[in-house]
Amino acid sequence: MSRRYAIAWVVLLLAGAAGCAQGQEYAVPGDVCGVEVQPALLKPLLPPGESFNQSKTHEGGGDITGCAMEVDKRRELTFQASLVAADVNPLEVKSTNLLRAGNPQKADIGSDARIADNAAMAYSACTYKGEPRRYVVELWAQKPSADVNERRKDLARFITAYLPAAQKAAGCTP
Repeated sequence: MSRRYAIAWVVLLLAGAAGCAQGQEYAVPGDVCGVEVQPALLKPLLPPGESFNQSKTHEGGGDITGCAMEVDKRRELTFQASLVAADVNPLEVKSTNLLRAGNPQKADIGSDARIADNAAMAYSACTYKGEPRRYVVELWAQKPSADVNERRKDLARFITAYLPAAQKAAGCTP
């Protein structure tokens, strides 16, 4: 990278940071896709802004549910939860998407998990209506974070708490 390009990049980052000093003027929700969460776990994943909206992306009742979170009318986070057969490895199925999210690393969450720069995915083995299944949760962030290491920690903290709560709400028992 040329020195001129690097300087321009730093100036843009600083200008962006100065513009983002406004803070979160909206209330951070206490649920994600109808599953109760601690707002303190969700807050670091959401950017500053004035307005917030959460909407369903998949209707409940099937094997897939989901929702999206918008700040100032821009999608910032997308969540998806699904029940898959016990012999399906969801991390393999979504491996290309995880690679696009940036350097996915194994995490000790649930039965297996990956934390990437802008995504987290974890699953747990469970029983649903008497059948062995895997309950999978995914979180996809739309914008890269300036501090990738901190973002990864925030994603890991969130999905560690969210996976068992969402699994329980779906009626999939360990």
